[in-house]
Amino acid sequence: LMQHRVMEILLVSSPYDSFVLAEDGKLHEMILGEFLEHNLSHAPGITRVASAREALALARDQRRFNLIISTMHLDDMPLPDFARKLRDQDIESPFVLLTYDNRELSDLLKRPESSIFHRVFNWQGDFRIFLTIVKHVEDSMNVEADNAAVGVQVIILVEDSIRFYSSYLPMFYSELMKQSQRLIAEGRDISEKIYRMRARPKILLATDYEQAWEYFDRYRKDVLGVISDIRFPREGRLDPEAGLALARAVRAERPDLPV
Repeated sequence: LMQHRVMEILLVSSPYDSFVLAEDGKLHEMILGEFLEHNLSHAPGITRVASAREALALARDQRRFNLIISTMHLDDMPLPDFARKLRDQDIESPFVLLTYDNRELSDLLKRPESSIFHRVFNWQGDFRIFLTIVKHVEDSMNVEADNAAVGVQVIILVEDSIRFYSSYLPMFYSELMKQSQRLIAEGRDISEKIYRMRARPKILLATDYEQAWEYFDRYRKDVLGVISDIRFPREGRLDPEAGLALARAVRAERPDLPV
Protein backbone atom coordinates (compact mmCIF):
# COMPACT_ATOMS: atom_id res chain seq x y z
CA LEU A 1 0.00 0.00 0.00
CA MET A 2 0.96 3.65 -0.51
CA GLN A 3 3.66 2.88 -3.04
CA HIS A 4 4.02 6.57 -3.95
CA ARG A 5 5.19 8.63 -0.97
CA VAL A 6 6.22 12.25 -0.56
CA MET A 7 9.71 11.97 0.89
CA GLU A 8 11.29 15.24 -0.25
CA ILE A 9 9.59 18.63 -0.75
CA LEU A 10 11.03 21.56 -2.68
CA LEU A 11 9.51 24.75 -1.22
CA VAL A 12 9.93 27.85 -3.38
CA SER A 13 9.07 31.10 -1.61
CA SER A 14 10.19 34.70 -1.91
CA PRO A 15 12.01 36.30 1.05
CA TYR A 16 8.78 38.09 1.99
CA ASP A 17 6.71 34.90 1.89
CA SER A 18 9.40 33.09 3.86
CA PHE A 19 9.22 35.86 6.44
CA VAL A 20 5.44 35.48 6.72
CA LEU A 21 5.76 31.73 7.18
CA ALA A 22 8.55 32.18 9.72
CA GLU A 23 6.47 34.72 11.64
CA ASP A 24 3.78 32.09 12.12
CA GLY A 25 6.26 29.57 13.56
CA LYS A 26 9.27 27.49 12.64
CA LEU A 27 8.14 25.76 9.51
CA HIS A 28 10.02 22.48 9.59
CA GLU A 29 9.55 21.96 13.32
CA MET A 30 5.82 22.57 13.03
CA ILE A 31 5.46 20.13 10.13
CA LEU A 32 7.56 17.49 11.90
CA GLY A 33 5.45 17.96 15.04
CA GLU A 34 2.24 17.48 13.06
CA PHE A 35 3.48 14.20 11.59
CA LEU A 36 4.72 12.92 14.96
CA GLU A 37 1.42 13.84 16.61
CA HIS A 38 -0.36 11.47 14.25
CA ASN A 39 2.26 8.72 14.62
CA LEU A 40 3.02 8.78 10.91
CA SER A 41 5.97 6.68 9.82
CA HIS A 42 7.93 9.51 8.26
CA ALA A 43 8.02 13.26 7.89
CA PRO A 44 9.22 14.51 4.51
CA GLY A 45 12.39 16.54 4.22
CA ILE A 46 12.04 20.14 3.08
CA THR A 47 14.50 22.04 0.89
CA ARG A 48 13.70 25.72 0.82
CA VAL A 49 14.86 28.10 -1.92
CA ALA A 50 14.12 31.77 -2.53
CA SER A 51 14.23 31.93 -6.33
CA ALA A 52 12.69 30.17 -9.30
CA ARG A 53 16.06 29.76 -11.00
CA GLU A 54 17.52 27.96 -8.00
CA ALA A 55 14.43 25.74 -7.85
CA LEU A 56 14.70 24.89 -11.55
CA ALA A 57 18.37 23.98 -11.18
CA LEU A 58 17.75 21.76 -8.15
CA ALA A 59 14.71 20.06 -9.69
CA ARG A 60 16.63 19.40 -12.91
CA ASP A 61 19.91 18.21 -11.41
CA GLN A 62 18.79 16.23 -8.37
CA ARG A 63 15.43 14.72 -9.41
CA ARG A 64 14.77 13.66 -5.81
CA PHE A 65 11.80 15.88 -5.05
CA ASN A 66 8.42 14.16 -4.88
CA LEU A 67 6.53 17.43 -4.43
CA ILE A 68 7.13 21.07 -5.37
CA ILE A 69 5.28 23.79 -3.44
CA SER A 70 5.53 27.40 -4.57
CA THR A 71 4.12 30.65 -3.26
CA MET A 72 2.50 33.12 -5.63
CA HIS A 73 5.18 35.80 -5.98
CA LEU A 74 8.75 34.94 -6.93
CA ASP A 75 11.27 37.76 -7.13
CA ASP A 76 13.22 36.60 -10.18
CA MET A 77 10.54 35.16 -12.46
CA PRO A 78 6.78 35.39 -13.03
CA LEU A 79 5.02 32.28 -11.72
CA PRO A 80 3.56 31.32 -15.15
CA ASP A 81 7.11 31.33 -16.59
CA PHE A 82 8.33 29.17 -13.72
CA ALA A 83 5.47 26.73 -14.27
CA ARG A 84 6.18 26.55 -18.00
CA LYS A 85 9.91 25.96 -17.49
CA LEU A 86 9.21 23.15 -15.02
CA ARG A 87 7.09 21.49 -17.68
CA ASP A 88 9.74 22.11 -20.36
CA GLN A 89 12.28 20.32 -18.14
CA ASP A 90 9.96 17.29 -17.90
CA ILE A 91 9.62 17.66 -14.15
CA GLU A 92 6.77 15.29 -13.32
CA SER A 93 6.59 15.89 -9.55
CA PRO A 94 3.22 17.28 -8.42
CA PHE A 95 3.34 21.09 -8.32
CA VAL A 96 1.17 22.74 -5.66
CA LEU A 97 0.57 26.49 -5.46
CA LEU A 98 0.22 27.99 -1.97
CA THR A 99 -1.47 31.39 -2.05
CA TYR A 100 -2.74 34.11 0.21
CA ASP A 101 -6.06 35.83 -0.49
CA ASN A 102 -5.44 37.99 -3.55
CA ARG A 103 -7.19 38.99 -6.73
CA GLU A 104 -4.36 37.90 -9.00
CA LEU A 105 -5.10 34.23 -8.43
CA SER A 106 -8.29 34.19 -10.49
CA ASP A 107 -6.43 35.73 -13.44
CA LEU A 108 -3.59 33.23 -13.10
CA LEU A 109 -5.95 30.24 -13.07
CA LYS A 110 -7.39 31.34 -16.43
CA ARG A 111 -3.97 31.02 -18.09
CA PRO A 112 -2.88 27.81 -19.86
CA GLU A 113 0.11 27.47 -17.51
CA SER A 114 -2.25 26.85 -14.58
CA SER A 115 -2.85 23.31 -15.85
CA ILE A 116 0.53 22.33 -14.39
CA PHE A 117 -0.75 22.89 -10.84
CA HIS A 118 -1.74 19.66 -9.12
CA ARG A 119 -3.82 21.78 -6.73
CA VAL A 120 -4.00 25.31 -5.33
CA PHE A 121 -4.24 25.83 -1.57
CA ASN A 122 -4.82 28.97 0.47
CA TRP A 123 -2.48 29.76 3.38
CA GLN A 124 -4.54 30.79 6.43
CA GLY A 125 -1.93 30.44 9.16
CA ASP A 126 -2.70 26.79 9.93
CA PHE A 127 0.40 24.59 9.62
CA ARG A 128 -1.80 21.55 9.17
CA ILE A 129 -2.11 22.70 5.55
CA PHE A 130 1.33 21.17 4.85
CA LEU A 131 0.26 17.78 6.21
CA THR A 132 -2.91 18.19 4.14
CA ILE A 133 -0.98 18.93 0.95
CA VAL A 134 1.25 15.89 1.47
CA LYS A 135 -1.66 13.55 2.25
CA HIS A 136 -3.80 14.96 -0.58
CA VAL A 137 -1.00 14.35 -3.10
CA GLU A 138 -0.33 10.85 -1.73
CA ASP A 139 -4.04 9.96 -1.76
CA SER A 140 -4.47 11.07 -5.37
CA MET A 141 -1.40 9.08 -6.47
CA ASN A 142 -2.24 5.89 -4.54
CA VAL A 143 -6.03 5.60 -4.41
CA GLU A 144 -6.50 3.61 -7.61
CA ALA A 145 -3.86 0.97 -6.86
CA ASP A 146 -4.72 0.70 -3.14
CA ASN A 147 -8.42 0.38 -3.86
CA ALA A 148 -7.79 -2.32 -6.46
CA ALA A 149 -5.40 -4.19 -4.17
CA VAL A 150 -7.31 -4.30 -0.88
CA GLY A 151 -10.49 -2.23 -1.37
CA VAL A 152 -9.26 0.86 0.47
CA GLN A 153 -12.29 3.08 1.06
CA VAL A 154 -12.79 6.67 -0.04
CA ILE A 155 -14.53 9.82 1.16
CA ILE A 156 -15.56 12.29 -1.54
CA LEU A 157 -15.40 16.02 -0.75
CA VAL A 158 -17.04 18.34 -3.30
CA GLU A 159 -15.99 21.98 -2.98
CA ASP A 160 -14.90 24.47 -5.65
CA SER A 161 -13.76 27.27 -3.33
CA ILE A 162 -10.00 27.18 -2.74
CA ARG A 163 -10.44 29.12 0.50
CA PHE A 164 -13.06 26.73 1.88
CA TYR A 165 -11.44 23.41 0.98
CA SER A 166 -8.16 24.78 2.37
CA SER A 167 -10.05 25.18 5.67
CA TYR A 168 -11.97 21.88 5.54
CA LEU A 169 -9.26 19.45 4.51
CA PRO A 170 -6.86 20.06 7.43
CA MET A 171 -9.74 19.33 9.83
CA PHE A 172 -10.83 16.25 7.88
CA TYR A 173 -7.34 14.75 7.68
CA SER A 174 -6.63 15.47 11.35
CA GLU A 175 -9.85 13.74 12.42
CA LEU A 176 -9.32 10.86 10.01
CA MET A 177 -5.82 10.24 11.42
CA LYS A 178 -7.13 10.28 14.99
CA GLN A 179 -9.95 7.88 14.21
CA SER A 180 -7.61 5.55 12.32
CA GLN A 181 -5.32 5.45 15.35
CA ARG A 182 -8.24 4.55 17.63
CA LEU A 183 -9.00 1.55 15.44
CA ILE A 184 -5.49 0.17 15.86
CA ALA A 185 -5.61 -2.29 18.74
CA GLU A 186 -3.09 -2.06 21.54
CA GLY A 187 -0.30 -4.61 21.41
CA ARG A 188 -0.01 -4.87 17.64
CA ASP A 189 3.51 -4.68 16.25
CA ILE A 190 4.84 -1.59 14.51
CA SER A 191 4.60 -3.00 10.97
CA GLU A 192 0.92 -3.88 11.51
CA LYS A 193 0.19 -0.39 12.82
CA ILE A 194 1.92 1.22 9.84
CA TYR A 195 -0.03 -1.05 7.46
CA ARG A 196 -3.32 -0.11 9.07
CA MET A 197 -2.51 3.62 8.89
CA ARG A 198 -1.70 3.24 5.20
CA ALA A 199 -5.00 1.44 4.68
CA ARG A 200 -6.98 4.39 6.08
CA PRO A 201 -9.71 5.86 3.84
CA LYS A 202 -8.54 8.23 1.13
CA ILE A 203 -10.09 11.70 0.75
CA LEU A 204 -10.82 12.65 -2.86
CA LEU A 205 -11.43 16.33 -3.61
CA ALA A 206 -13.73 17.17 -6.52
CA THR A 207 -14.35 20.74 -7.67
CA ASP A 208 -17.26 20.12 -10.04
CA TYR A 209 -20.21 17.75 -10.53
CA GLU A 210 -18.60 15.67 -13.25
CA GLN A 211 -15.44 14.97 -11.27
CA ALA A 212 -17.47 14.07 -8.17
CA TRP A 213 -19.62 11.64 -10.14
CA GLU A 214 -16.55 10.11 -11.78
CA TYR A 215 -15.09 9.39 -8.33
CA PHE A 216 -18.37 7.93 -7.10
CA ASP A 217 -18.84 5.81 -10.21
CA ARG A 218 -15.28 4.47 -10.07
CA TYR A 219 -15.26 3.59 -6.35
CA ARG A 220 -18.99 3.29 -5.65
CA LYS A 221 -18.90 0.12 -3.55
CA ASP A 222 -16.06 1.51 -1.40
CA VAL A 223 -17.33 5.07 -0.87
CA LEU A 224 -17.80 5.75 2.85
CA GLY A 225 -19.65 9.01 2.33
CA VAL A 226 -19.96 12.25 0.37
CA ILE A 227 -19.41 15.71 1.88
CA SER A 228 -20.72 18.27 -0.58
CA ASP A 229 -21.24 21.95 -1.12
CA ILE A 230 -24.54 22.96 -2.73
CA ARG A 231 -23.36 25.43 -5.37
CA PHE A 232 -20.55 24.41 -7.71
CA PRO A 233 -19.92 23.96 -11.46
CA ARG A 234 -22.02 21.49 -13.42
CA GLU A 235 -21.85 21.11 -17.20
CA GLY A 236 -19.47 24.06 -17.39
CA ARG A 237 -21.53 26.62 -15.44
CA LEU A 238 -22.10 27.45 -11.81
CA ASP A 239 -25.21 25.56 -10.70
CA PRO A 240 -26.85 26.70 -7.42
CA GLU A 241 -28.40 23.23 -6.96
CA ALA A 242 -25.56 21.00 -8.16
CA GLY A 243 -25.09 19.53 -4.68
CA LEU A 244 -28.75 18.55 -4.45
CA ALA A 245 -28.59 16.90 -7.85
CA LEU A 246 -25.45 15.01 -6.84
CA ALA A 247 -27.06 13.85 -3.58
CA ARG A 248 -30.12 12.56 -5.42
CA ALA A 249 -28.00 10.73 -8.00
CA VAL A 250 -25.78 9.15 -5.33
CA ARG A 251 -28.75 8.10 -3.18
CA ALA A 252 -30.44 6.56 -6.21
CA GLU A 253 -27.46 4.21 -6.51
CA ARG A 254 -26.77 3.72 -2.78
CA PRO A 255 -29.76 4.76 -0.63
CA ASP A 256 -27.88 4.16 2.64
CA LEU A 257 -24.80 6.23 1.81
CA PRO A 258 -24.22 9.23 4.15
CA VAL A 259 -24.27 12.50 2.22
